[in-house]
Amino acid sequence: MENRQNNGNTNPAPSELGYLVVRVSTALGSIPLENATVHIRGNTADSSGVLYSLLSDRDGLTKKVALPAPPRALSGAPGSVAPFSTWNIDVSKEGYVPVFFQNVPVYSQVVSVQPAVLVPRTERFEREEIYNESTQPTL
Repeated sequence: MENRQNNGNTNPAPSELGYLVVRVSTALGSIPLENATVHIRGNTADSSGVLYSLLSDRDGLTKKVALPAPPRALSGAPGSVAPFSTWNIDVSKEGYVPVFFQNVPVYSQVVSVQPAVLVPRTERFEREEIYNESTQPTL
């Protein structure tokens, strides 16, 4: 299941494409989860609508999707422009606590894999888990 809208992302100079795959699992990442719903969104108020709506396959993987990213050359040049674009991801499956990832980086010409480990719903785990991926990656 895939739904693509052209509402874009206002990340710096998105003139190339990077790629994103989400790997959904449980049991500390050891058991893949099939048919989890994954929504990929922009990370600003203007671009927060769903860009892709996907389902994980039997291996827990979504289809690889293309996302705008700044030029690859920026990754080798120091400066104030980040060499990646950032995206928000919602992951949910009935019977599991949903997770939300903010500011997931995507680099031009690179396939980024975002792990999403879901925890079964219990009295102890009832609320959505939120992770902010905005810390600068170590290159």
